[in-house]
Amino acid sequence: MNWMSRNLRTSALYAAGLVAVAYALWPMIRLAVDAPPGAVMSAWEQPELLRAAATTLVSAAISTSLSTALGVPAAYLLVRSRFPGKWLVETLLVLPLVLPPIVGGVALMDVFGPYTTLGGFLAAHHLPLTLSVAGIVLSQWYVTSPFLVFTSRAGFAEVPRDLHEAFRLEGADGWTTFWRLYVPLAARSITAGVALTFARAMGEFGATMLMAYHPYSLPIYVWVQFMSGGVTSMVPVAAGVVIALAILVAAARWIGLRWMKAGA
Repeated sequence: MNWMSRNLRTSALYAAGLVAVAYALWPMIRLAVDAPPGAVMSAWEQPELLRAAATTLVSAAISTSLSTALGVPAAYLLVRSRFPGKWLVETLLVLPLVLPPIVGGVALMDVFGPYTTLGGFLAAHHLPLTLSVAGIVLSQWYVTSPFLVFTSRAGFAEVPRDLHEAFRLEGADGWTTFWRLYVPLAARSITAGVALTFARAMGEFGATMLMAYHPYSLPIYVWVQFMSGGVTSMVPVAAGVVIALAILVAAARWIGLRWMKAGA
């Protein structure tokens, strides 16, 4: 009886996992299979769609670079520093992930919009922060920034304290300790954060709608086409997006794994 009970619990565990995987994959596979290959190719020959895809790739790469360059040091600061209200700071840093994206866009417009001091000044000097690639980058950066901070923080928190103390006893300053000890040991977490940030930036929609409706990013282009033609007309475009992003994410993951193995 105990043997049957253990097998039943194990089977239920596997079944639950399979349901979760199937639920995530089934709609995408169905969409890719249902779309006629010729229609997908025709949709992706449209210059406007290709421009939107290129804009998304470039802006996602820039926003991910900004998140990495600033988010990883922020994670290190949160791990190594002790200050009053630290828990509140960490709580607030999660908000861009949980806020409705439109609310994030409103917050960004309140800081960078054309009628604000900063936004108006830069727009007057031909550096607009809205209706521009800069607006897309700011939207992506804001919404995705917590990924790098918290995945890196988790990796830094695993660094043994005795190694940190050994570095400091050898006379290493904070900069050297960060680059020579923490970054190498947390490389897997940082790499995972970079991948998550880039993938999320590629799909950012809500904040971008307010900050940079033009030029079209890929999510905005898909939305515009849906509004003009409905779901049926969007199947070839959406299938192409699924296939292209699957290839891109798989390639990025493969490169990341190779890089981690090379550094191991």
